Amino acid sequence: MNAPDSLAELTRRLDALARIGLVAPEGLGPGPFFRALRPPRGPAANHATLIVTPGAPLGLLNRPEEAASRLLDLPAAVLERLRAGAGIVAFDGASEGRPLVATHVAALHGALDRAGIPPHRAAWLQQNRALGPRYAAFCVERGLAPMHIVTTDSYGFLLWDRLFGRLRPPWGWGFALTEAPRRHRWICLNYVLRPHRALIADWLMARPEPGHLSLSTQREAMDAAARARFLADAERLEAGSTGRVAALLGSGLHLGGDTDGFGHPQERVMSLPVPELAAAELFIVTETEMSGGGLLRWTEKTLKAIACGLPFIVFGNPQTVAGLEALGFDLLRDLIDHGYDAEPNPARRFAAAQASVARFLARPAGFTPREMERLRVASAHNREVFAREILRVSALDPLDRLFAMMRGA
Repeated sequence: MNAPDSLAELTRRLDALARIGLVAPEGLGPGPFFRALRPPRGPAANHATLIVTPGAPLGLLNRPEEAASRLLDLPAAVLERLRAGAGIVAFDGASEGRPLVATHVAALHGALDRAGIPPHRAAWLQQNRALGPRYAAFCVERGLAPMHIVTTDSYGFLLWDRLFGRLRPPWGWGFALTEAPRRHRWICLNYVLRPHRALIADWLMARPEPGHLSLSTQREAMDAAARARFLADAERLEAGSTGRVAALLGSGLHLGGDTDGFGHPQERVMSLPVPELAAAELFIVTETEMSGGGLLRWTEKTLKAIACGLPFIVFGNPQTVAGLEALGFDLLRDLIDHGYDAEPNPARRFAAAQASVARFLARPAGFTPREMERLRVASAHNREVFAREILRVSALDPLDRLFAMMRGA
């Protein structure tokens, strides 16, 4: 399935969705998955069936009593139609993914109980591919009837939509594979400051190779307790790092990169510093998480690295590379040692990814003609995989799961 075929498949799903009434609670609105889809909408009363699409951000799920009262705060007529089986609930947290947290389960089940909706008529949309089995076991242990777990990624879909779909492309596929001189041996882009990002940035700044770094210690204020937790988390990743990380936090460093001055977070999510990447050799991706367990997800950060065409190394969750390779991506194992990806222990995975970066930087600077041809072949292959598979896992499969729920399958 090529890019035009993929768009036709999306259009077919959206046409089916247009025949279903979409309803969101007052004050919450639809969640990120349904906002990203931008389906045609008419009055819910004109449709025989409904999908209730409350946004379910983690910040709200962390407050289960409030969540239970707000997530399904709907008109009585809508609730009656749901109770009669004329629709489903799609709790939409598709821009986030976390391990199983009992508080989050309590929030969602509490909302269903309060509204009188059976859990088999509800789905939890989120990014963590490892959540389903853990949630099912939790429900058995607690004697709960389970909801459906639907894995999706609203940001991954938005990136697909910009590169292959209905929106304006932010940049061209494989744009970094030019013949321009490589001024940067590496590039590492960071927005929210996290312990693994502080550690890798400190290490890169101390290395002799030229590179491009974006990182800021000024965007978020930390109180004493938050600073202590940050330093402790960094120490667990790299023993003996506390002093160096504390010095970095106190330095006031601000390397804002291309994200400074953006008016909306979505601009940052889709952005890349195109001239800097086109002058770089290695993309060092620092994913959202590095230390947690019970997670299997990647974000748009890694997907953007695939799209630009450069070799990359991921500081993130285990099995990120393996999961993307399972979709069909060629992630250049002949040029990059991705052995770190299989390591479950966060500290050992961090050290192994760091060693992989060092091995890449020890090679002669630049790309040989044969290496550049290898990168271009991989990029062309990955373009077809992205057009097909990222749309499938982020939009088509989730929609098909919801349609099957509507049919009672």
